[in-house]
Amino acid sequence: SSILILGSIFSPQIGRHLCPQWHLCQHIGVSEIGGPSRKNVNGMSTMEVLLQFGMEELKQSGSVNFNLENVLRESGVSRGSLYHHFGSRHGLISHCEAQLLKESLKSENELIRLLIESGKSGEDLFNMLSIFIRTLGSDAMLDQRGRRIRTIAASMEDDNLRAMLADSQIKGSQYLADSYEMAKQQGLIKPKVDIETIVYLTQAMFLGRILVDVTERQDLSDSVNEAIVLVLKTLMNPQK
Repeated sequence: SSILILGSIFSPQIGRHLCPQWHLCQHIGVSEIGGPSRKNVNGMSTMEVLLQFGMEELKQSGSVNFNLENVLRESGVSRGSLYHHFGSRHGLISHCEAQLLKESLKSENELIRLLIESGKSGEDLFNMLSIFIRTLGSDAMLDQRGRRIRTIAASMEDDNLRAMLADSQIKGSQYLADSYEMAKQQGLIKPKVDIETIVYLTQAMFLGRILVDVTERQDLSDSVNEAIVLVLKTLMNPQK
């Protein structure tokens, strides 16, 4: 999550590259190295247990190969309880993907705030943003966009999921806008348009880039990336 967040979305690998203090921004939850253990689920609700083990399965197998039997076996939750809370295998996957997106957005926003508070110049901050933008055509970013689009699509038929996404989107965007406002007050940027406009535009460009993904053209991908850098540099107007 480098400065991106642009609404969301920096991979842990990129975050560590851009900020040596990345570990300070990591969420305490499902470990990157090992999955959740039974001793950690005491006191958790059934839904929380299913989400915790479901997210681990999603990370390991992806949505296509998501094995519901693994989740039920490892969590100790009955099939009836799963259907009661999530309706179906697809419902659990959608909620797990939404939770992963929510956690990603939070940690990325916190990293941007950390970078702004670190005393770097506006140009340094934008250079980090540019590094991220130029990775938008990577497999990891393509997978992240696909996950977000699947979750949004699923939310159209799930009121609870839609409410969760809306709440996360609004709060995350406001947090990022507050961070950019800090950068503005510190003289790091002199935005040419309203900060909230920049926040939502950057998110729209990230998500809308799926239209470039489907062409599978690397030359077009690179060209669009450079255009995004130019647009954001113009609008954010980073200072030396």
